[in-house]
Amino acid sequence: MKENNNKEFSQSGLEPQIVAEHRLGMTAFIYSIIMLGSSFMPEESVVKWLLINIFFSIIFLFTLFMLWSKYKNDTGRYYSYQVYGMLMGIVFFGITPIFKLSYPSIYFWIIAFITTTLIISSHLLRKRIVMSFVNKKHKILLTILSIYMMLLIIIGIALMAIMRNNQSPENAGMSILIYLVCAMFMVMAPAFLVSKDDVEKLKIK
Repeated sequence: MKENNNKEFSQSGLEPQIVAEHRLGMTAFIYSIIMLGSSFMPEESVVKWLLINIFFSIIFLFTLFMLWSKYKNDTGRYYSYQVYGMLMGIVFFGITPIFKLSYPSIYFWIIAFITTTLIISSHLLRKRIVMSFVNKKHKILLTILSIYMMLLIIIGIALMAIMRNNQSPENAGMSILIYLVCAMFMVMAPAFLVSKDDVEKLKIK
């Protein structure tokens, strides 16, 4: 009798909805590690920036919770938003040290311009970015990212060596390296805003 009921339930198409895991605990753990490191660069302003980072961390987590409340029954869409929010949160915590170290010099404004341009461009070109990952005919960006990752290692080692030999601010080399890593996240994160239907279309475009 039970098997017949299950069969009728399945045939009726009334499948139980799968509720997405909010994953806020995992995101909060990742944020805490990165924001602690971010707050200590430079060390003179640890308490101030720790409080600022905690404040923004709460905002990010609350936003993700609201998205979960809205899309928890649409697992694919929520998980995409969750990854996007997590990456952009990491970007925020990761790039603040270089801004703190460069302010108020001209380098601060140059970095701010590059960052703003990169974030806006990656959001406007998010479908093109997705296409580079899912469409075999459009692999140029994926190739560029692969080369960028290799150069990142070389640049990071070179920067640390240069900063040690010169009288540069403490943690300057590490701050630049983290910024370069976050630049890659700035490019990749908007791709998670593209809907599943658009991704399928981009696969055959």
